[in-house]
Amino acid sequence: MRLSVDKQSRVPLYLQLRDSVKYYISTGEIQSNQQLPTVNGLAGELGVNFETVRKAYKELEREGLLSSKRGVGTFVSGHGVPKAVSSPGSQSKSAWIEAIKQAVRQLLQLGMQAEDVKRSLDAIRVQAVLENQKRYVLFAECNTLQATEISRELRRHLPLEVKPVLIKDLQQLRKNNAKIDPRLVAVVTTGFHLNEVRTLLRDQAVKIEFIITNMSPETRHKIEAFPKKSHFAFICRDAESIGLYKDTLKADLRLESDLFCCTVKEKAKLDAALKSSDVLLVSPAAYNRVRKLAPPKLPVFNVMDRVDPVSLQIARESILGSERRREV
Repeated sequence: MRLSVDKQSRVPLYLQLRDSVKYYISTGEIQSNQQLPTVNGLAGELGVNFETVRKAYKELEREGLLSSKRGVGTFVSGHGVPKAVSSPGSQSKSAWIEAIKQAVRQLLQLGMQAEDVKRSLDAIRVQAVLENQKRYVLFAECNTLQATEISRELRRHLPLEVKPVLIKDLQQLRKNNAKIDPRLVAVVTTGFHLNEVRTLLRDQAVKIEFIITNMSPETRHKIEAFPKKSHFAFICRDAESIGLYKDTLKADLRLESDLFCCTVKEKAKLDAALKSSDVLLVSPAAYNRVRKLAPPKLPVFNVMDRVDPVSLQIARESILGSERRREV
């Protein structure tokens, strides 16, 4: 990824920078929760006034794509996770043409020369044609953390683009009765959501695979370093997860104390867990929120922070096998 601006263009520099960042977010080159360069740092790198960068960042904040943390920096927000991709035919052609006309009018009003607009549209057309030929995989999860991190892991094992998508957006796709993009090779999810995804896509001609997540050896080693009689608490997003995790975690980690459990919605219990626990064990769906709420020195562990390599290999072979058959 390399952010840039064209100082010879009539388009304001802050708008060029804003659109450049938006492009990288939409393609997944800039990931959700990724920290962007500081205003002064990026201004120096691009050779522009710091106000140009600040204004571009502010525009993106208003659109919900970035968030600033005082004294920490600027980050891509969870809104960077794309929605489920439906067929281009789900929107009328006339509506798309009208949107293009409106964009051209705005560029001309901003002072961009007609010839520059034409060159830009030609470049966009060429790029769109190339991207339209690419086939890809969706990874579906209920939370942004797993959606982005597991998608990144899948990209290392598949010669295909992998795009994260939230389960709620698949539900919206189902509700709108939209057709899946024909370039979509497969939808991958975790075993926990497999039946849900199969139900949502039961009328769609798309391959559905799943992977299994579990605790990484590194995380297990850190947790096992605490005394077995420490005050452990498990926090998750919904009550159903407590039944799935509690006994397994206690037995697997050989805990000798009671494992206090609650959801992030149970405010009184959550406050108690944050104040009285020595160690917090957290499901992926609740991890980001608990990390923000927990005292700085309280250890917080994501208990499903690794993709099982065997399940990953099985999903990979199944997806690539179907692609090879398609090519033949």
